[in-house]
Amino acid sequence: MKPGGSFSKLFLGSYYFTIALRERQPRGLTDGEPFRAQTVLPAVKDDWAADPMLVDDGDRTWLFYEAVKGTKGRIEVAEVSKGCRLSRPQVILEDACHYSYPFVFQADGTWYMIPESSAAKEVRLYRALSFPFRWELQTVLLHERAVDTTVFFHEGQYWLLTFLLEGGSERVFPRAYTVVDWCDPVLREVPWPEYDPLRVRGAGPVFRSDGVLLRPAQISQPQRYGDGLVFYRPRFSDRYAEGPAFEITERDLRIRGVFADGLHTYSCCSRYEAIDVRCRAADPFKILKRLLRR
Repeated sequence: MKPGGSFSKLFLGSYYFTIALRERQPRGLTDGEPFRAQTVLPAVKDDWAADPMLVDDGDRTWLFYEAVKGTKGRIEVAEVSKGCRLSRPQVILEDACHYSYPFVFQADGTWYMIPESSAAKEVRLYRALSFPFRWELQTVLLHERAVDTTVFFHEGQYWLLTFLLEGGSERVFPRAYTVVDWCDPVLREVPWPEYDPLRVRGAGPVFRSDGVLLRPAQISQPQRYGDGLVFYRPRFSDRYAEGPAFEITERDLRIRGVFADGLHTYSCCSRYEAIDVRCRAADPFKILKRLLRR
């Protein structure tokens, strides 16, 4: 549920995120059906989770995500089982850098991960030594302050989409590349001439629904991200292009006990789907705090 504007201003605190999961339904978001969560990860202001990435590995499913402790993000993984139950999470990537958006994919039998490491001004490619728990840095793909790098395979070609941050704003400038040989990657930039800088930032893996390829992207404001999701249909030629298919906002969520104020990542696999939710914590003393600061 989403609280009203006056209630938010008077009684709700700062934003944080959590992850909601459910088993895939015959009818889903692409059919206009609301997202009814079966499991919600515990989250509070200084200990929360975001950027869910669901990955099938044979008959097992893994949830990779950003786990924030205080102000720093690290990457964790947990196994998902029937009823959206989660195993005890394990930390798989943590160092001096802030990490988020752990994009995991498989190419030629090898598992790779591109976590967001924009704080280091690098797009890093990791290779699994023992999937899903042990990873090593293979190479730096780009030396850019880029966010939410997303990879997908279409008609014999790997595509890499990434998004360069504009300083002091949530606007981004997208870049599209084709990639050859992930063992020793070669990136070739492809023009991406038309986009809205506040509605293009990556928001999860590209997926198919009823045979249609869809790419989720964030709906942002100049100074705030995660207001909702827009799903695009990619088009391919000598340039990258896409057209909007549909949108979802917090009004499409059914999550008990959560003050939903937005959402900004969606992921699905064969059996499950996950979405992260921007939340507001109740702060009954907010008015008093403001008065005391005067």
